[in-house]
Amino acid sequence: MVQRELNLKIMEVKTSLADLRKLPNSKSNLETQLLFGERIEVICEKKEGWIFCKSLTDGYKGWIKKNEVSKKLNEKNFKVSELTTFIYEKPDIKSNFLNKLHLNSKLQVLKSTNDWSSLYYKNKISFVFNKHISTILEKPKNLNNYVKTAKKFLNTVYLWGGKSHLGLDCSGLVQLCLENQGILFPRNTQDQFHCKILKTINEDEINYGTLIFWKGHVAIAINKSQIIHANAYHMKVTIENLDNAKKRIEPVYGNVVGYKKLIEEN
Repeated sequence: MVQRELNLKIMEVKTSLADLRKLPNSKSNLETQLLFGERIEVICEKKEGWIFCKSLTDGYKGWIKKNEVSKKLNEKNFKVSELTTFIYEKPDIKSNFLNKLHLNSKLQVLKSTNDWSSLYYKNKISFVFNKHISTILEKPKNLNNYVKTAKKFLNTVYLWGGKSHLGLDCSGLVQLCLENQGILFPRNTQDQFHCKILKTINEDEINYGTLIFWKGHVAIAINKSQIIHANAYHMKVTIENLDNAKKRIEPVYGNVVGYKKLIEEN
């Protein structure tokens, strides 16, 4: 495979959702997905329309289709705060919609009115509904608000490497929900488990928002007896009794390896 080494180059995703794959092949394993407005660092390029890159959101590396990214970079000031929203041709719900955007997609808003915000999409002024976006600089008032976001994903189909309401995996659910609260978090469970913004707690301290880790799996506690997680057994995001989940997961992933809480900020 012939590759051409490039100087450091930053590009950003211009499609609603871009697959990051293990190999430069549409049938290769899905590593993760990148959202509209996310940026990548180009590592090398393959002539057949693929780029090997690193996500600047979480450091994940893989192959992305060249036609899904753009050299044009715009400073982002807003993000999508609902599971999905649309870019409209006009500030009117009856106008044509141009694309669907997913939670945490990054936008450059030009101007806002009472109901609509304008942005450039494919070099044309387009519009997004104000109640579906929030400023990137907003800080969470409650670090455990990410559990409310997780509940919005209930019944979303399980997809290994997925990172939207169209399909996601266990670590993708956790990462998306924390990022929605302004908290950058790793992509895979091993890195999440060792993340420095978490502290280890005892099993009897489990409460709302506790992250429960197995080797290769993660769930979010709703209370001492219930969890919410994306899992391949139910093939969707579901709420499940913790003890039942432990009995079912143990033969596959072993025992729980740790209980973690977000470190509260001063």
